[in-house]
Amino acid sequence: MPTVEAIAPSFFVKDLARSIDWYVRVLGFRVDFQAADYAGVSLGPATIMLVQVGNAPAGLSYKAACHLRLASGVDEYVAQIEAAGQPLTATVKDRPEYGMREATVRDPDGHDIYIGQEI
Repeated sequence: MPTVEAIAPSFFVKDLARSIDWYVRVLGFRVDFQAADYAGVSLGPATIMLVQVGNAPAGLSYKAACHLRLASGVDEYVAQIEAAGQPLTATVKDRPEYGMREATVRDPDGHDIYIGQEI
């Protein structure tokens, strides 16, 4: 078996500059690199690739989601997101069925980011 170092989901976005701004301003990510139609943003070891696709054909959706697992501080991080003016799509709560305390936020292109920590 290979040794996996990391995995980075790709989110397809309509406006790369808007998405980069949102991830930096709202979630506190930093820009690792940027090209004409794609960029990598990260927060600690978590990386998301943002890929600009322009206008998707009618009926085609590029919706994605990822889990951002924190070691601690989920309530404080969620409060920081709300303080940046971003409403949550699911408020922070304990989910004992799978052992997480989490909330959900949606980016400008409709991608869900589940933010949680083990309880």
